[in-house]
Amino acid sequence: MSHEHYKSTVDMLQSRLDARRKRFLKWLSENPDVWIEFVNLSLMAIRSGRKHYSAWLIAARIRCDREIMSSDGDYKISNERIGWLARYFHHKYPDHKGFYKTRPLKEEKQIEELLARPNNVVQLHR
Repeated sequence: MSHEHYKSTVDMLQSRLDARRKRFLKWLSENPDVWIEFVNLSLMAIRSGRKHYSAWLIAARIRCDREIMSSDGDYKISNERIGWLARYFHHKYPDHKGFYKTRPLKEEKQIEELLARPNNVVQLHR
């Protein structure tokens, strides 16, 4: 496979990732109460002395304890948004980067694999 093909594949994956990021930011702008509560609970956990915590637990607490209406419907925070909330928290609060453990997003992992092994094909659908 040619270098140009890899470049176009990386570009395609980056475009997918950018589109997902834009959808998250749009959702976030439509659901500011979710973000405010996520930040408040995160900072509360930090103030209690925790060095690391679970974004899933924060989201579960918001889902169960708060009457926050989200455009996602009944669950207030869809599962796919939780990792994005953690990443955005790290972005907005760089002093607490790493408070949430995040895994590479699918596209990030595929880009990394593709760039690390330029003579191999990376499976795009898993």
